[in-house]
Amino acid sequence: MIRKLFSVVTGKGKALIATATLAFTAAGLLGAYLMYLVIDMLNNIHTYKDGRELTGLWIALFGIVLLKTLMAVVADMSKHFAGFDVVLTVRKSIINRLKQFSLGFYSKERLGKISTIIHKDVDNLEGVVGHFFSIMFSDILIALLLGIWLFMKSPWMGLAMVSLLPLAVLMLGMGFRKNLKLQEKTNDDLADMVSLFVEYTKGIPLMKAFSENAAFETKLRSSIERFGVSARRQSKTVAGYVGRFSFFFELSYAVMIIVGALMLHQGSLNFETLLIFIIFSVEFYKPFRKIEKYWLDYLQVKDSYRRVEGVLEAPTVPAAVFPRKTSAFDITYEKVDFSYETDEFALKNINFKLPQGSLTALVGPSGSGKTTITNLLLRFWDIGRGSIQVGGVDIRDMDYDELLSNISIVMQNVVLFADSIYENIRLGNRNATREQVIEAAKKAQIHDFIAGLPEGYDTRVGENGVGLSGGQKQRISIARAFLKNAPIVVLDEITSNVDPVNETKIQKAVSALAKGRTVLVIAHHLRTIQTADQILVFDQGSLVEQGAHSLLLEKGGLYAQLWKAQEVAKGWKIA
Repeated sequence: MIRKLFSVVTGKGKALIATATLAFTAAGLLGAYLMYLVIDMLNNIHTYKDGRELTGLWIALFGIVLLKTLMAVVADMSKHFAGFDVVLTVRKSIINRLKQFSLGFYSKERLGKISTIIHKDVDNLEGVVGHFFSIMFSDILIALLLGIWLFMKSPWMGLAMVSLLPLAVLMLGMGFRKNLKLQEKTNDDLADMVSLFVEYTKGIPLMKAFSENAAFETKLRSSIERFGVSARRQSKTVAGYVGRFSFFFELSYAVMIIVGALMLHQGSLNFETLLIFIIFSVEFYKPFRKIEKYWLDYLQVKDSYRRVEGVLEAPTVPAAVFPRKTSAFDITYEKVDFSYETDEFALKNINFKLPQGSLTALVGPSGSGKTTITNLLLRFWDIGRGSIQVGGVDIRDMDYDELLSNISIVMQNVVLFADSIYENIRLGNRNATREQVIEAAKKAQIHDFIAGLPEGYDTRVGENGVGLSGGQKQRISIARAFLKNAPIVVLDEITSNVDPVNETKIQKAVSALAKGRTVLVIAHHLRTIQTADQILVFDQGSLVEQGAHSLLLEKGGLYAQLWKAQEVAKGWKIA
């Protein structure tokens, strides 16, 4: 397990841990040597003839204190830098990994759990790998060297010093095995509780809107109670075996003092040696006193590493072995089958082609497979059978980042980060200049609104664009797409939840965005796609109709039924 833990440490981090270990060891040994010199000085104080001899000793003692302090500073800095190295390495690895997962990963893992892993579990790794290892290794080294030295001083006293340690460690080991499963259960309950708290916090606006939120609160309280029960059960177990360990451990120290007193009385041991054992055995015992803490820290980090490893080793979207590029941007779905890890097909035998530069609309009832079509193009999921090609190249044979760089996405639910409007638009192209960002905003019909804000483009928006209307967020998203300037555009019905004023501006922006690009749009308002080059009609995972608006109306099929239903809905009134 220690080897696995060190796998998350870079070469630089390992060097820092080694430096911290050696510096802590040096500081500990210097402290022991300082104490030895003091004992020797006090024992032989009568032999010093004048102050000059003592002056040399004072200088030596001061030098040792100074060097010990320097070693402690070096050790402390090194262990903290090692911890920072672990945090940076692991979080960067997780963030890079999260981008490579299919949506299947996120449908299985709650956002709160992922958040717990990134924050709490990575912090645990930092605390143990960065800080704990160097201290533990140095404690063991110091104890080993002091133990050898003390045994050389008096083998009998050395044996007395360790006489009951095996029994104390045995008591601790028996408790450890019992505690192992309890620790895992406690950590899992804690992770579940934190995840629910995150979800509860994010859902507070919804909770306020509905007075009936007792179900989720009951679930949260149950999670808190489960964690409390697990924590109390574990605490009782720990208290029991730690108590037994402490008894035999302290008894071992008492045995050493009794043996030393008897040997002193018999004349086989001098007082200086007895004093050395009484004082230095404390340093020798230090790692044993910390065994319980070492073990609990190990269990905690072992569990944290298990969850971090679960993310780092979870299957990602398969990468192309020999990536191919394309210079054309027509899109072909050929005999595509797909299911969401069940026996039921979400899409079945889908065949169609989007000519380069054309606008294709996907329509159909909810759950018919429209969103799945776009998700497969973006490789948020991988198909089960058939192929999806861009410019004649299977998207599975393309570099994933290269594929996504050729596609702009404007979704119905826009994601904005808690940053400035300028930075949110610049996500479309990190190399864009301020002038290019402003030009993209103008094309997206959002510049005038931004310019009217007190801080203009530097205005910060809250998480997910709190404070902006749906239409304003949509136009910021469209500005991103203009800035990215990708040859393929995917639109999820972006005018379904906006007011007429915003809808007009969005339609104007989208019309400009679509020019010269291959556009795939999920449409709910059929009146917005009457001029589409082709309309694909889906029902229960199958492509049931295909053609232009007028042709599909003449056929009188599902599209005509959907059109008629929307026309009837336009005349609906509340009362």
